[in-house]
Amino acid sequence: MNRNILNDEELLELLYNTNWSDSEDGLDVSDNEQDHHVINIHENVGIPTYDNDEGNLDLLDLPIEIQCNSGETIHLPSVSTSNLTNQNQFNVVNSTPRRSVRHVSTSPLVNNSTASTNESSNPKQTGSLVTPSACLTFIEPTLPHDLHLLETPLDFFAYFFTDELLTKIKEETELYAVQKNPNKPVTLSINEIKRYLGICIYASVLHVPKIRDYWSAELGYPMIFNAMSRNRFELIKSVLHFNNNNNMLSSNDPNRDRLHKLRPLIDYLNNRFSSIPCKQALSLDEQLCATKAQSYMKQYLPDKPHKWGFKLFVLTDTQGYAYRFEIYSGQENNSIFRHPDEPDFGASSNVVVRLSRNVPVNKNHIMYFDNYYTAIPVMEFLYKKNIYSLGTVRINRLPNCPLPDKNGEKKMKRGESIEYITSYESSPISAVTWKDNKAVKLLSTYCGENPKSKMTRFDRSKKTNTEIDCPMLISEYNKHMGGVDLLDSHIGRYKIRFRSRKWYMRLFYHLIDLSVVNSWLLFKRVKEQQNEKPEIELPDWRKQLACGLVKSG
Repeated sequence: MNRNILNDEELLELLYNTNWSDSEDGLDVSDNEQDHHVINIHENVGIPTYDNDEGNLDLLDLPIEIQCNSGETIHLPSVSTSNLTNQNQFNVVNSTPRRSVRHVSTSPLVNNSTASTNESSNPKQTGSLVTPSACLTFIEPTLPHDLHLLETPLDFFAYFFTDELLTKIKEETELYAVQKNPNKPVTLSINEIKRYLGICIYASVLHVPKIRDYWSAELGYPMIFNAMSRNRFELIKSVLHFNNNNNMLSSNDPNRDRLHKLRPLIDYLNNRFSSIPCKQALSLDEQLCATKAQSYMKQYLPDKPHKWGFKLFVLTDTQGYAYRFEIYSGQENNSIFRHPDEPDFGASSNVVVRLSRNVPVNKNHIMYFDNYYTAIPVMEFLYKKNIYSLGTVRINRLPNCPLPDKNGEKKMKRGESIEYITSYESSPISAVTWKDNKAVKLLSTYCGENPKSKMTRFDRSKKTNTEIDCPMLISEYNKHMGGVDLLDSHIGRYKIRFRSRKWYMRLFYHLIDLSVVNSWLLFKRVKEQQNEKPEIELPDWRKQLACGLVKSG
């Protein structure tokens, strides 16, 4: 029987129904475990296993050997190396031993040193990193019951901006007003803060030249000037605060938190955002909060529509819901700000480690990111937690991988792709170069170039559309990577445009916009689970939310 023509279901059935107690390797498999082990074992490769009873990840020193059609036995490379070799040399089928129902059927690439030097004895055959669909099964988590009790936009927004958070803002604002001028204390109520937020959100859909024009006779809006006087609004805006300045360390202290003024707000919103169960596909990318305020944390991002501003790293799903965010301050990689059990992969890959802290393990989640974050060690770190990953990659992050250089890429035809496969420690790795207008390189731990699909492109020489091959990695990446860009578009169309000389106020308004968009997306997700069609668009959502806030009290 030719193993290479089995489909995923037949292969899994074969693996599950084989009695491994009689296997040639002599592995002693108990009755309650024998259905969870897969094929061929050799030495020098550690394979991760998952115990369903304990729910923890452990490493089982079971090696792997690969049987080729030619009858030759090929061993996987050492776990301490990442030698990537061309997958077209062998038609291999291998399944990684695991104790759970998640079996990975891969086609690992062999180390060049193990292959025969006689090319005629190793005819080129096809193969690819393929994970059976049954191994990627994801059970959509149900939302907490209390979310189904929410009805209005104000209810969903209050899930993030709770009375607890508003009370904290009220206390810190009153304290800051006394610190600023003891002779003029300011007393606030939670309802006043809600009305202030309502005016800010109204301003995101009603644009006037100046803030004071919202109270003018010509351009004023009744819902705004009836909610609060102009002088009261400006007073609150001048003293609004979120953390005690007396607790802030000096600028020379290495433990100083540059985001001290916003830290309670950042931590609280991250906890509320991440309390929503994650979907399977998650994308990670940077976001820009545009500003002209003076701050040493301001960044220049030339690819963004607005070049200057604060940089944020955001983890979202494909609809744009932000589960976790991080404001770049330049301190994140200091050991005092890193959890003791987290490895140090460098500045860019450490972002993936931090933002994936709240992603559930052993649930078959998949993370997508671009070449700023992609590296083999961090993908293996995610794989050990049963989190797959896929991203574009820079060639200098692939040691010993003979992917084509720039000259080789020019010789590739449009639609042509080349794949190399290896295992790094416990993780299968597939590296693919695909030529479109330009060559793009991707790295994955769950899929390769096969099965390919077709993509339509315009041929300039023939002046007509033509179909080219599209590897599976490209299709998966294009389908799931745009979550942060979608979130940017939701915020960019309707955002709070108030200007302030205080750098943290611009970030505060950005976090309000982020919470408004998250509340709208959460509403749509709740309605989908209730089999109802949400019929409210984002601008209408903002107007209804602002109307509810300005009427508070």
